Amino acid sequence: MAKAHENDTETDSKQSKMAKLLEEKGFAPRALSRGETVEGQIVSILADSALIDIGSKAEGIIPIKELQDSGEKVEIGNKISAMIAQPEGDSGTAILTVKKTIKEKVWDDLQSVADKDGQVDVKGIGSNRGGLIVEYKGIRGFVPSSHLVSDIRQATGKSFKVNVIQVNESQNKLVFSEKDSSSDSMPKIELPFKIGDTLDVAISKILPFGLLAATPSGPDGLVHISEISWKKVTSLQDRYKIGQKIKVKVISIDVNSGRINLSIKQLEKDPWQEAAKKYKVSSVHDRKVSRGTSYGIFVELDPGIEGLIHSSKIPYGVIYKPGDELKVQIDLFDSDQKRVALRLAQEEKDDDKKKSNTKPEKKITKAKEKPKAKPILKDKKAKSKD
Repeated sequence: MAKAHENDTETDSKQSKMAKLLEEKGFAPRALSRGETVEGQIVSILADSALIDIGSKAEGIIPIKELQDSGEKVEIGNKISAMIAQPEGDSGTAILTVKKTIKEKVWDDLQSVADKDGQVDVKGIGSNRGGLIVEYKGIRGFVPSSHLVSDIRQATGKSFKVNVIQVNESQNKLVFSEKDSSSDSMPKIELPFKIGDTLDVAISKILPFGLLAATPSGPDGLVHISEISWKKVTSLQDRYKIGQKIKVKVISIDVNSGRINLSIKQLEKDPWQEAAKKYKVSSVHDRKVSRGTSYGIFVELDPGIEGLIHSSKIPYGVIYKPGDELKVQIDLFDSDQKRVALRLAQEEKDDDKKKSNTKPEKKITKAKEKPKAKPILKDKKAKSKD
């Protein structure tokens, strides 16, 4: 028994020495870890997968379809780069994938293109409020509206050239610019008008966010809803009709894309500039409540000009409704930012406090007085006996 134990010990010692010697000579098989990138060579082709020699104590296996989809040649002897999807299992075979390594290569290529200020072809696959969503070799990217030349609706489903302006693989962020790629190649658009000109145009389309108007000898211009009037505009359909003639002012032109922005309200005097002369800080005015919100009430000073009384400046328990007339004091009047801050004038505040503190008078009823009991007089005879 002792001899058998000695033999086992001797065998283990020989094996450990052999492993150490192989490791020193660089022949020792190394352990594999998930996510590790390895280089290998196809050594055998099975029915639906290929065996890859990756220099480990076991071979790796990868689906043939995945190799074909990635553009790799499925031939014995062909070298490939793959990633460990699952280290060696019970069978001793590691499962490999080339999908992740392909994406890594695409990100590297995109970074290289961005560094060289180069161009790539992308395909529009959708849109949101900020711009166009595109795809490049399986990776999604974004072209902001400000960097688009094509019409966002027409670009969906089509391929076009863009410059790579931001690459961040860790945040999965990829931003392109069509404008940068087309600025040199596109001819400048010559227009018969310039910024600041007043034009007579006809409405060609009514959109939820503004009006499209046909400009003379040029593309349609946009009158954004914020450029319709100094007053608040709720429904464009009620105010305008297709084909209606309107006067507009040209406020911006992009000669590369041909985008033209127009304004109706800038043909009128800015009421804020005039109001700034009238509504000085600390001045008091009688005005009506125009609307209420969860954070306070708005008071209309002049048509199109409202000021906010924050809820923190309203006495507790006091509720105002549209149409209520108040004395208000100007705390801030910023004509550039179109912002007015108000507070209740002291007189109004005192009245409101009185209202909120006034309690209904209670009627006090006095209890009926009970008749006083007559004093008990002792019998005179009993008194005399005493």
